[in-house]
Amino acid sequence: MRTFYIFKIKKEMAILTKDTPYNLFKTIENLYYYDPVNTSISFKIYQDLFDTFNKDYLNKKIDNIFKSNRYYSSEEDIHKIINKYRPENSILKVARSHMLLKSDNIRPTLLINYLDSDNLFVCDFKNKDYFWLNEFVNR
Repeated sequence: MRTFYIFKIKKEMAILTKDTPYNLFKTIENLYYYDPVNTSISFKIYQDLFDTFNKDYLNKKIDNIFKSNRYYSSEEDIHKIINKYRPENSILKVARSHMLLKSDNIRPTLLINYLDSDNLFVCDFKNKDYFWLNEFVNR
């Protein structure tokens, strides 16, 4: 099972880090494993790096994209694709700060078909994997 954290990077930061995704990943990883003593510093870095998601808009958009997929279901901020034929078992949770996708598939349907992939950066901290979503979709 892979766990992908999806962040919306501010446009200015995306331009600065587009060619150095490793540096962006390390910064985000440091925030992920932050020391509670440095909460104010971490929060400042977080504010400088990330934009927030419009949860209502995203949930409606994801529902509209996948409503005709018979393997898709949703409830509030949680979207699921469970397909034993592909095979895939993916769960996406939408929050204002990030999206969290857990999947047993290396190319989850919920990632591949996401339309607004500009400035979205994906991190799998456990597997030390990271990428810009638009580059992943276009592979």
